[in-house]
Amino acid sequence: MTDIDSTQVRTLVVDDSDFFAEMTAETLANEHGMDAVARNSGSEGLKLLSEQEFDCIVSDYEMPGMNGLEFLRAVRRKFSDIPFILLTGRGDEEIASEAIAAGVADYLMKLKVVEDREYERLANRIRSVVAQRRAQQKYELLVNNSPDVIAHISHDGTIAAANPAMADLLDRDRPDLVDEDVTDVMDASVAEMRLEKGREAIESGDLTSNEDAYGGRFFHNIFVPVDLWSDRNTFQMISRDITERKERERELRRQNERLEKFASVVSHDVRNPLNVARSSLELMNSELEGSDHTERIDRALARIENIIEDVLTLARQGQTVHEPSTVELDRMVTDAWSYVDSPSASLEADVEGRIKADPSRLQELFGNLFRNAIDHGEETVTITVANTEGGFYVADDGPGIPDDVRDDVFEMGYTTAETGTGLGLSIVQQIAEAHGWTIDVEEAPNGGAQFTVRGVEVLD
Repeated sequence: MTDIDSTQVRTLVVDDSDFFAEMTAETLANEHGMDAVARNSGSEGLKLLSEQEFDCIVSDYEMPGMNGLEFLRAVRRKFSDIPFILLTGRGDEEIASEAIAAGVADYLMKLKVVEDREYERLANRIRSVVAQRRAQQKYELLVNNSPDVIAHISHDGTIAAANPAMADLLDRDRPDLVDEDVTDVMDASVAEMRLEKGREAIESGDLTSNEDAYGGRFFHNIFVPVDLWSDRNTFQMISRDITERKERERELRRQNERLEKFASVVSHDVRNPLNVARSSLELMNSELEGSDHTERIDRALARIENIIEDVLTLARQGQTVHEPSTVELDRMVTDAWSYVDSPSASLEADVEGRIKADPSRLQELFGNLFRNAIDHGEETVTITVANTEGGFYVADDGPGIPDDVRDDVFEMGYTTAETGTGLGLSIVQQIAEAHGWTIDVEEAPNGGAQFTVRGVEVLD
């Protein structure tokens, strides 16, 4: 039994027997809550249909003047797709075949309905065909208003139905596409590839897909097997225009190529003279040990090296995260701390659990937060890493971050430290977001800065 409100179903019952027509209409109304009306001939039924709207028609087959099949054909000519249930006096295969060809929704043995009083069965059939029609109407509304190209195509390539988007793409009138061979209405090579994928869908019983180009546009195509008729397998083709996406992908590739060239220049053309300067400084230190000038040069070179490392990270990795793996949080913290070159700083790590993350990028996240705390704090800064609900935090006992600038700290280039690049925290935010996490800055319990990463799924 379909989930449909019977009071919303208007049914026209047509039978040359006034008694049967009235009895059927009254039973459908009184026992099944339908709005049912009776007429005693096909011509009377057609007249009423021209004046009122109905959701379903129930008609006898054997009627004088206009039999049930003739009535059905007249309904189809004038009122299209109203569900039509035919009541036959005998199980005649020829009548059933003609009825199906004419578009009958269902047919029942009239004697079984009368003798067995199977009005419950008739009511259920009415609800079912009406529900199907309403679902079909909703589907057609969606298809006809869809910007995607949608068509039903048979195994041999015949177009059974096409939506307006397909007609627009092919610059054809929509009715003219029906019963055409798809290879005759679009580029044959593209059509053959789509037909091949559609046939694969029919044979496998599962959807298939591909991408192709047609008319200067790029399309992503999905092919879904559909049984529209018992004697003819078809598939539904849904083609979405992805030209803009392809153009964005091309532009992204061009940008990545430019970034890679930029990274190569930074890595080679800037690092080489920097290495020369570093070597010369070492020679100067051997001759001018303890000179303020050499110390300033050393700090300047270290700052340049930091800038180069951060710029290369942004250029080569950006917001990408490689295949996440299961990592131990405490191990990641310890590994990141091992690269910190600040003997006076200390780490208090009270973090545990396993999470899914890109190990190298997570280590980079911790490393940048550690470096940020050291750059902005005292030499003896203490950094704490611990679990919190939904993630972890990194805090320090440094001077903290004023309320009015906390929204700015993740901006690329923002820094208050003389030796800072202004890129480290921006990289931290990118790494967090690439994992699907969030990161916020707040005041630590001891007055320093606390960076809290949330949205992390701890595995145990």
